Amino acid sequence: MTRTSPSDPALLSLLPRLRALLAARLGLQFDDRQDDRLAAALTRVAGPGGPERFLDQTEQAPTRARLDALAAELTVGETFFFRHPEQFDALRVDLLPSMARGATSAGLRALSAGCASGEEAYTLAITLHRAGLTAQGIDWQVLAVDLNPAALARAAAARYGEWSLRATPPELRELWFRAVEPGVWTPLPAIRERVRFEPRQLGQPDAAFWTPERFDIIFCRNVLMYLEPTALRQAIHHLVGSLAPGGVLFLGHAETLRGQSEAQAAGLTLRQAHGCFFYRREGADEAPAWPFPWPATAPEPAMAAPAHAARSDAARDRHADEALLDEALLLVEAGRIEDGLRACAGLIAPRTPAALQAEVLFLQGLAMEERGQLPAAEWHHQRAAAKDAAFALPHLRLGLLARRRGEIVAARRELGRALALLDDESPERLRRFGGGFERDDLRRLCRDEILEARA
Repeated sequence: MTRTSPSDPALLSLLPRLRALLAARLGLQFDDRQDDRLAAALTRVAGPGGPERFLDQTEQAPTRARLDALAAELTVGETFFFRHPEQFDALRVDLLPSMARGATSAGLRALSAGCASGEEAYTLAITLHRAGLTAQGIDWQVLAVDLNPAALARAAAARYGEWSLRATPPELRELWFRAVEPGVWTPLPAIRERVRFEPRQLGQPDAAFWTPERFDIIFCRNVLMYLEPTALRQAIHHLVGSLAPGGVLFLGHAETLRGQSEAQAAGLTLRQAHGCFFYRREGADEAPAWPFPWPATAPEPAMAAPAHAARSDAARDRHADEALLDEALLLVEAGRIEDGLRACAGLIAPRTPAALQAEVLFLQGLAMEERGQLPAAEWHHQRAAAKDAAFALPHLRLGLLARRRGEIVAARRELGRALALLDDESPERLRRFGGGFERDDLRRLCRDEILEARA
């Protein structure tokens, strides 16, 4: 058998066909920056016949086994229990009490869409259990779906190492998990029995599953960014249509719904609590922004006659750095943390302006948050704020992290500083790091969190 490498021209020539297949059959899109990843995945699944034969066979007969093999290679994301705990706190403390009072005889139904290896779904079940729904006589269930069969098998097995539990507070680990062997934990039976896993594609029509007003709670975090445009529109149609009146939808931190007419027509409004945004199906307020795909950085007008060649070189360097920063941000938001951090490392050099250094440090802080390594995240945000005193967003993240730890004075100080700086924050930084939310949304978040953070 002839071995191929990801950089082999013959292998790279197959990638347009692979992209078309992934878009048509799985609803996934991958741009040119992910050539190496696609080539390596195709090589691994190809088997003895080689990549070209595998692709020929899959195009002619797209069997479930072949598509599952591709999905398993390309959709594995990093996840862990209590990832972005502010979202679960908002659900438990601010939303579930009123939702429980309005629960029907059918109880409360939750969906974990794009559940990967199950940590989110079990965290959602723990959150619902902690809210006391069972004691109030309210039935509840969590349905978890993903297109990756290998991830679903791991989720059903429910055996997790220390890395999956790295952001789980010790008291919650002791209450809701048991050790099955040294270094391996599983959720308690009372949690596992409430969660059901199914293979499903969000962007594929399925009228029997996506019935109107089926779910009261939907978590769909960092999934939509993988979908090609047709599948993305279909997925939004499914999620919005299946949300019950009074129901809530949580997306990833960089995902919003502005410009999506279905969200506005269904009465989804942007809300915030515990330092996070979410959607609630109620009035017909204006919906918030949708940032996919990220707009490209606008090029500067060409100078008819540059005064100095050095100025032209500096402009090219600046544009190259901004493009690499956007690429690093996309990698982090897609869960490819190590790749994002490597891209960040390429931006740090003695010539790097302080403002760009601050943005790189801030992005590294966001990557640490995605990993659940909050002390490291705080350190990077502090460095970012020190590098550029006018940068509002590091102070916002520091304030939210301090509030999560219960450090009220520090939280109010940092959130107040962020609020003051947001007035003059550059539109480019808000575009890049604001998660798709506008200046007024972020101001409102700061104000509300300052009021909530009382000593």
